Parts: sequence; structure tokens; C-alpha cells
Amino acid sequence: MIRLPINGLSNGDHPIAITVAVEQVEGIFPEFVGAVQISGVLSKVGKKIVLDLVASGTARLTCDYSLEVFDEHIEATFSLAYLQDTELYLRQPNQQQRIEDDPYALRLLREDDTFVDITTDVAEELSVRLPIKRVAPQFRHMTFAEYARTVLGDHVHVAASDAPRTDSPWSSLEQFNGENRT
Repeated sequence: MIRLPINGLSNGDHPIAITVAVEQVEGIFPEFVGAVQISGVLSKVGKKIVLDLVASGTARLTCDYSLEVFDEHIEATFSLAYLQDTELYLRQPNQQQRIEDDPYALRLLREDDTFVDITTDVAEELSVRLPIKRVAPQFRHMTFAEYARTVLGDHVHVAASDAPRTDSPWSSLEQFNGENRT
């Protein structure tokens, strides 16, 4: 768990620098290895707390082209806002649902809360920044067709999968465009 202490904080900006093992970040995708670094600023003004954070970690990915394993640095910048108000907190019984519906909404805390748990936020922010297309750095300048030609040679026909499609996905339905209209 990643908990930031807020008990007895004075108004103003407070720097944050935390390093935790990936195993302690509950909910993070299994591609992440090593440690997660979190840095930023916790700003407190009255009952309002704002966190401006940068979380980073290393993901061990498998290249879609060559199937070789490589490490990629993943970084996420995000902000979280909290309000310490026990009365308002007690009037809003479904806090967790509100946060799931809008993770960037103002979150309510009890005035006697001693910490803010940012574990889920860090896990989600880093996990959604994993690349969909996972290509090792030495192959990023190539399309898959170019990579396949270098590996298999020119005697094998490889369609240029990265080229724009000339046929519309709706082409089979376009034949019905003028027919059977009432």
C-alpha cells in the first residue's frame, strides 16, 4: 500500500518522494517489475489537499515482432484532490462508487483521517499507460511488414498490415444502399 500521512500537516506545499516495490502496489499489471517511484507535491490549504504526482516504473514487455523481452520506462503524471469534511463525508455514503465513476472528482475525507491511500490511483495510472503495440526499441522505426521481410527474406510475400485499407469495412453493406428502401 502507498499511504501518504496527512495528520497534523501545516498549510503549504510538502514535497513527496517515495519508492515502493511493485509487489506492494496492489492492482498494478503484472508487466511491472522492480520498484515504483512516486514524486510530487502535496499542497494543503485549510481543509483541501491537492496531490500533484508523477509515478514511474519499469515494465518488462515482449516485443510483438521478435518476441524478445525488453524493459520500458513508464511514467504517469496525475493530480488528486481531497476535502477533509467529516459531516459531508457522512452525508455521502457511497464514496467508492463516486470515485469509480469519476476518478478525478473531489474526494472526501474525514477530518480525523491520518493518511491518504493512493495505491489504486498509482496502479491504474501506470497500468493504462502500457503501450498497446509493444515493439522493442531497435524495431520501432519499422512496420511489421518491413521487419518480416528482413527476417524471412524477400521471397516471402508479406502484406503491408500497417498500410491504410483501401476497402471500407462497410463495403459489403454498401451494395444494399439503394435497394429495399420503402
